[in-house]
Amino acid sequence: MQQDTVDIIVRFFVLTVSLSIHEFSHAWAAFRLGDDTAARMGRMTINPLVHLDIVGSMMILFGMPLGWAKPVPVDIMRLRDPRRDGSLVALAGPVSNIILGVLFCAAFSFLGFRGFGWYRLLTFFIQVNFGLAIFNLIPLYPLDGSKVLPLFLSRRAADRYDEMITKWGIWPLGILFLPAILGFKGPLNLWFALWGPVLRPLLNLFGVPALW
Repeated sequence: MQQDTVDIIVRFFVLTVSLSIHEFSHAWAAFRLGDDTAARMGRMTINPLVHLDIVGSMMILFGMPLGWAKPVPVDIMRLRDPRRDGSLVALAGPVSNIILGVLFCAAFSFLGFRGFGWYRLLTFFIQVNFGLAIFNLIPLYPLDGSKVLPLFLSRRAADRYDEMITKWGIWPLGILFLPAILGFKGPLNLWFALWGPVLRPLLNLFGVPALW
């Protein structure tokens, strides 16, 4: 029971740090690409108190592996190239988590097995950051992937996709979660499984055990 409590506290800390850097990366990318809205609102910081959503950050206490933070405001019309730069701003969040995941993999290769505390902390950081990146790349509203995907589509296809996700709203994401809520494997499990061939060689490179 005590170990479960420690794990919850550590996961909460890891999630807080990782989400804060994720949101800071959105704000920084927007600023670099011409929109200072987030910077003017004080969101271009890694201070977790600025970014965290109370409900999203508390989800970890209910056994959820992921949470969420307050979205960074972006005025795409102030970006130099709204269509391209809007996708790049969205991509910045998942990329920051991938970078963090790689850095903590490197740290694990030096410190991971030198003590149970280091092992748990680093594996949590690796799991949460890769998990956040993969989850947020799902191309469904309101996740980052819904804004990243148009970067790889023709303008016509991107416009049709934008119309579709605007019409459907958050319902497709809710449906995606439904099997997991009911205790069954579903599309969400498949999405994470698709990333296995990418992640496993990286984890093996640093001697990190399989985390999924």
